[in-house]
Amino acid sequence: MFKSISSTSSIALIAIATMPHVVAQPSEGLALEMAYTSDLYSNTAGGLETGTRYLQNLDLAASIDIEQFFGSGLGELFVYVIYDDTTTLSDLVGDLQVASNIDADQGWRLYEAWWDVPLTENLGIRTGLYDLNSEFDAIETAGYFNNSSHGIGADYSQSGQNAPSIFPSTSAAIRLAWSPQESMILRYALLDGVPGDPSDSEAFADAKIRDGEGLLHALEMENTFESGMRAAIGLWRYSSEFEKINEFVGAAPVSDSGNQGVYAFVDAPIYQSNNGVWVNGFARYGIANQNFNQLSSYLGFGAVAGGLIDSRPEDTLGLAVATAFNGDDYKALNGGLVNDHETAIELTYSAQLTDNFRIQPDIQYIINPGTDPSLKNALVVGVRFEFGLVTP
Repeated sequence: MFKSISSTSSIALIAIATMPHVVAQPSEGLALEMAYTSDLYSNTAGGLETGTRYLQNLDLAASIDIEQFFGSGLGELFVYVIYDDTTTLSDLVGDLQVASNIDADQGWRLYEAWWDVPLTENLGIRTGLYDLNSEFDAIETAGYFNNSSHGIGADYSQSGQNAPSIFPSTSAAIRLAWSPQESMILRYALLDGVPGDPSDSEAFADAKIRDGEGLLHALEMENTFESGMRAAIGLWRYSSEFEKINEFVGAAPVSDSGNQGVYAFVDAPIYQSNNGVWVNGFARYGIANQNFNQLSSYLGFGAVAGGLIDSRPEDTLGLAVATAFNGDDYKALNGGLVNDHETAIELTYSAQLTDNFRIQPDIQYIINPGTDPSLKNALVVGVRFEFGLVTP
C-alpha cells in the first residue's frame, strides 16, 4: 500500500489555524499549533477482513519569526513533530491508496525543521527537513477528504525506494520559490532521494544523506486566475538508478535511470450564491514511468459544498473519486492476474462543533482493493475527530 498522506498533517494544522481561537498570547514572533486527529473506522464488507480500528495522530508545530522573536535576523524557523500509534486500517481493507490518511507506523518523529529566508522580494529559499507535499501537489479542496490519494497522488507517493519526502518520513531538502508575478509561483526542490525508514519507531529524525541514495528533483509551476481557479503542473525525477519491474538478465532485474513522472491539477470555485452557499471542485491526473513503478497513472476528482445549512455555515459536504491504474509492466509481471485499477469513492461531511473541535463522518467504497482479484469490494464506514489549538 502507498502511504500517500503527507499533506494531511499539514492540512490539519492549516485548517485549525483558520478557526477563530481564544488562547494565551505567546511571545511576540512565536506561533504554536497543536492538532489531535483520530479515526474510528470499520471495514464492514469486502477487503481482507471485516473489523474496526481506532487510529490516532498528534501534530505539534512551532513557527518563529526570527526578526520579531530575536530582535534581529531574517526569515522564519519552523519545527514540526508528529506522533502516530500502531493501529492500521489498511490491514483490514487491503487497499493500495490507504483509506485513512493518518494510517502510519507508531512513533514520535521530527517531521519538519526548516529555515525559510526571503532572498529578494520575489524569491525565497527554504532549507532543512522538509515535507514535499506541504507545497508540491497540494490541492486545497482535495484536503477535505480522508483518503490518502487526495493528499498527494498515488502516482507520486509510490515513487522512490521509500516514497518521496512525505508523511510520515521526510528528508533533507533545499526548496526555491520564485514569483515572477503576483498570480504565479514556480517552485523547485532538491531532496534526499531516500527519506528515513517510516517503520522505525526509534528514528526520531533521519536526515542523513547516504552514498548511493541519489536525489529527487521536484518542479512545479502554479497560477491563480482572476476567477479564483488555481492550476498547476509538476515534474519529478530521481537521479539514481532503479530496478525495472519486468526486465531481467537471468534472474537479476535490470537497473536503469529514468524514474520520473508528471502531474497536473486544477482547483476552482464552481458556484457561489448570495446566501452563502458555495461549491468548489478539483481534478488531478498524473503519470509515472511504468518501467519502475507499479502504478502508471492516477486520476482524482471531486467537489465540496459549504453553507448548505444556515445555522451551520462552516459545515461542508464532499464527494470524491480516486483511481490508481496498474502499469502494463506490472500486469505482465503478474501474468495479468491483477485488476487494472483500484478506485475509492468517498462521501464525507465535516461538522464544526466548536471553534476547536470538529467531527467528520466518512464513507468509502473501494473497488478492487489492492487490485487483487481475490478481494471483494470494500465498504469502509467511520468518523474522524479533530481537536486543535493555535496561538493567534
